[in-house]
Amino acid sequence: MPSPDTLREIQRATRHHGITTKDELRLTQRQTNRCCDNGSLVRLYDGVFADPMHPKSPIHLLAAGVAAGGLMCGAWARSAAAIYELRREHPQRPEVVVPYGRIRRIEGVSVRRSRALTPELLTTHQHIRVTKPVITVIDCGVVLSPAEVGEIIIVGRQKQFFSVGDVHAGIDRYRRPGRTGISVAREAVAMIMINGRPADSVLEFRFHVGPGQLGLPRYEYQYPVQIGRRTYRIDFAYPSVLLAIEVEGYEFHSSKEAVAYDRERRNQLALSGWTVLCFGWDRVVNDPVGVAQDILLRLGQLGYGFDLGRIAV
Repeated sequence: MPSPDTLREIQRATRHHGITTKDELRLTQRQTNRCCDNGSLVRLYDGVFADPMHPKSPIHLLAAGVAAGGLMCGAWARSAAAIYELRREHPQRPEVVVPYGRIRRIEGVSVRRSRALTPELLTTHQHIRVTKPVITVIDCGVVLSPAEVGEIIIVGRQKQFFSVGDVHAGIDRYRRPGRTGISVAREAVAMIMINGRPADSVLEFRFHVGPGQLGLPRYEYQYPVQIGRRTYRIDFAYPSVLLAIEVEGYEFHSSKEAVAYDRERRNQLALSGWTVLCFGWDRVVNDPVGVAQDILLRLGQLGYGFDLGRIAV
């Protein structure tokens, strides 16, 4: 059995995600070998070790893959987006990037080799080396669709990692012949614009590229309405017939105060003559045609004069 001091050192060295390297582990080679033999440590890769008591998770496996790739290796694309919480799920296999000409293969890890990778493109987040946020957006364009990259940009803005201008600047700075991801990232930036301004939430974006493309007449986005001394904003509005369309996603209503404010806002709109239609995530994403039909029907009832036959079912 290892000594208490040895166990404490293992706990110290693996405190971040249950992973450590031979350079971080303050044990002799002989002590390290003994710990691997008796099960106090698990050798995952050459010079990379895990605490067997630490639960396995996507971020645990990613930390091991980045450590195995060396000092110029970082989490890449979907793995990087997951570390920043720009996406909810990690990919099935950790995705890392290394300089071209270095490691070709890490068991259980998707390795991207890049001629453009330099130290300035990497940072550390959650104690793991990772590509910087704007670079992550561009790299996600290699493996994701423009709509999926658009959602990453929206969440990144919400978390204040970058602005749309920062993404534009990154695309202009790092574009070069043969660099993949650039065209998709550029298309994603264009997609998230609603009437000249970027979508404030993923669900508003989903509405715009879903029901909003199914024959609806042009709407106002984040339309301001002055009621008394307060100004309320409507997600999507048809001011000429006082129709307000609100979408409710997982990003909102994180507190009782937010719920109370939203309820009061809708009450005030209704008292001021507005008709308010509300749609949740499930309907906007899974039933866009039905959502568009409901809006078109209400527009007709309010006298908008729109041809309901224009929507294809």
